[in-house]
Amino acid sequence: MKVTLRLDPVDKILLKRHMGKDRSAQRFFTSTVRRHCDKYVPMLSGTLKNDAQEGESYILYNTPYAAKNYFENSGNGLQGTAKGGLRGKLWDKRMMAAEGREVVGSVADYVGGKAKT
Repeated sequence: MKVTLRLDPVDKILLKRHMGKDRSAQRFFTSTVRRHCDKYVPMLSGTLKNDAQEGESYILYNTPYAAKNYFENSGNGLQGTAKGGLRGKLWDKRMMAAEGREVVGSVADYVGGKAKT
């Protein structure tokens, strides 16, 4: 018995899943991560959170105090981690620990796949 598989070309498969040359799945992932991170980013005036720039595969928090907040923020603001809130340092890592499954599920839905449970 002989079994023959006929598969679409790789480019066609990737395009069908939004992972082709247009890289829309990557942009969707980046945008999803930013949206989920918003409630974790330290906020005094909102500039750090609101002025972040999205690239295809990165989020740039481009203020003079962004790095200091990322590594050293003590979470003492109104919604800070020291007061029972979410805002504070290492916001992307904490967001992924808390909401990573939801992020992965959103991306899986977008590309027509299933997230591992």
